[in-house]
Amino acid sequence: MNRVVKVIGASIACVLLARGGCAIANMEWQRRAIPAKLETGLFYAEGSCGDILSYQGAQVFSLKARTVAALKSRGLSFFDDIDTPANRARHKYFGGKWQKTPISDAIKPDGSLYLMHCAMDRSWRWPTGIPEAVQRAGGFYQTAGGRTLIVVPQQGYVVAIASDR
Repeated sequence: MNRVVKVIGASIACVLLARGGCAIANMEWQRRAIPAKLETGLFYAEGSCGDILSYQGAQVFSLKARTVAALKSRGLSFFDDIDTPANRARHKYFGGKWQKTPISDAIKPDGSLYLMHCAMDRSWRWPTGIPEAVQRAGGFYQTAGGRTLIVVPQQGYVVAIASDR
């Protein structure tokens, strides 16, 4: 009986370690889709809204203080060299022309950022106030092909919204 308990305990530990490893690998893959110039910090939250056949959802990463300061001082010109080899994302996932916020329907759960709202509802760690911040000037975004990347320097976050359908 004691041996059975040990085997079950070891099996559970292996499953938990594998699950944790997959979660970390997923977070790092998502981080690498964000341009390196947008230096991300340690905070991360995700909400997934899709099924196993495609990704539908959003992630939010904190930004390092020096990135926030550079965004506030340089504004839209911060993005002028974001596609150079040193600054671009490790894998191309997001695209489009960088624009200034506001995104007028950002607060509406059925608006253009509906996947962000879905993710917010499914993540207990999601920070408050992002939809409101995106409706004001001071942020930046790019959108193409069902994917949107939003930078909110006022709050120190970058939000990645993705749909692979």
